[in-house]
Amino acid sequence: MSYPALLDALHDRTAGDHLVASAAGVVVASRDTVTGEHPLTRFGLGVDRSEPDPADVLDRFADGLLDLHRDLLRQGIDHAVEHLNSRTSGDTTLLDRQLVQASLADVAIEVRESEALRPHDAATRWRAHQGLVKAGRLLLTLLGASSFLVSGPGGDLHLAEVTGNVYLHPGEENR
Repeated sequence: MSYPALLDALHDRTAGDHLVASAAGVVVASRDTVTGEHPLTRFGLGVDRSEPDPADVLDRFADGLLDLHRDLLRQGIDHAVEHLNSRTSGDTTLLDRQLVQASLADVAIEVRESEALRPHDAATRWRAHQGLVKAGRLLLTLLGASSFLVSGPGGDLHLAEVTGNVYLHPGEENR
């Protein structure tokens, strides 16, 4: 399932009767759900404005966004293992390289730490998001240009980063 569809499903699970608006009143959902032109439209997302949702709704949505980002990274790790195991350098696969293995381990550790800590306030959610973004970028570096092929994780990880920036930013007073 594509990231925009997963995001719409999260909106449905969290609010049901409406799309969740961030604390700043920004709504990000699939372009099928939110119409109008926006730079993210070409990536399958639409953006709108609405009254911000109550804190309890935003908290549930934020937790769901972090879960979604972690799931994308897990899928990205699986993709990277398969891809790097099929690429060779010299007489060995790229996956057999120690630094590649260490980088994949760093991504996996970030995912597990983020999951284990289960942040429950705006500032720690923001830090968890930043850690997941950093891990995703490391994963994309390992995959190189292939990460942005249709079968690669680059597009969805980019959308998870942008959406997290909208919904998880704690505001200046909570940083």
